[in-house]
Amino acid sequence: MRKPPGLSPRTALAVALAGIAGMLAYGLAGVLVVDAALLQLLAQPGFYLVGIFFVLPLPILYRYLPGAEGTGLALLLLTVVPAYASKKAGDTALSWPVLLALTFVYAVVALAVYRLVAGGRR
Repeated sequence: MRKPPGLSPRTALAVALAGIAGMLAYGLAGVLVVDAALLQLLAQPGFYLVGIFFVLPLPILYRYLPGAEGTGLALLLLTVVPAYASKKAGDTALSWPVLLALTFVYAVVALAVYRLVAGGRR
């Protein structure tokens, strides 16, 4: 019998922890590379909610594209989409290369944490 689609507690935890860890890495990389004033971002809960929001599609993506293809697409999406959203919302004065580098850090950490918590069966 096929399990109906849904978000298991383990998957929900993986999404939340991945978003939080990714944004923590993004913020710390920003502090090291851009400006120490970015440290104040790490104290704002909304900062982490944005990170969780961008990780939400991962369970669906891995359901339909498991393996290297899913990981590659997830890495691309988690790098480009947050950077584009940040530029369009006008929230950042960072140049595209710096912004893409920071969102790449977010993407790598978020994917690693998601895969660790969700498990290798995805």
